[in-house]
Amino acid sequence: MTNCNPCNTPVDTSSKIRADIGEPVKDPTFYRSLVGTLQYLTITRPDITYAVQQICLFMHDPREQHFNALKRILRYLKCTITQFLHFNRSNISSLTAYTEADWERCPNTRRSTSGYCVFLGDNLISWSSKRQHTISRSNAEAEYRGVANIVAEAAWLMCCVFGAF
Repeated sequence: MTNCNPCNTPVDTSSKIRADIGEPVKDPTFYRSLVGTLQYLTITRPDITYAVQQICLFMHDPREQHFNALKRILRYLKCTITQFLHFNRSNISSLTAYTEADWERCPNTRRSTSGYCVFLGDNLISWSSKRQHTISRSNAEAEYRGVANIVAEAAWLMCCVFGAF
């Protein structure tokens, strides 16, 4: 992938990855190895967390479209090779949290995906992106589930960082 064309986003937003479409990859072990490497990279590159989570869903039976999604992440990394997570010295003045939910995004299960990130001062200290356990009936319900996740995380961090509660 050294000479590949870089791309600006880690995920193709116009198409959804499905579990049952396409030919199986020729070397599933190689696919799993690359996915594992990308999982490790998410520690300092939270911008690829969602994309990596999506390709992890198919590690048991990877298909060509899943491998193409993996290659897109690699192309994105080539474009953004100088970007990574910086931890800077800062005065700990606040804990700030953001959350988002994507209603019925998964075409296979119809479950929503929710995610959050938490900043301590200027530094990102916690983040998550995962499929919700239950099917939401509306976008508002999916958002409420996401808010519940971030409130639990923020409460735990408040106890750890500030000794609150």
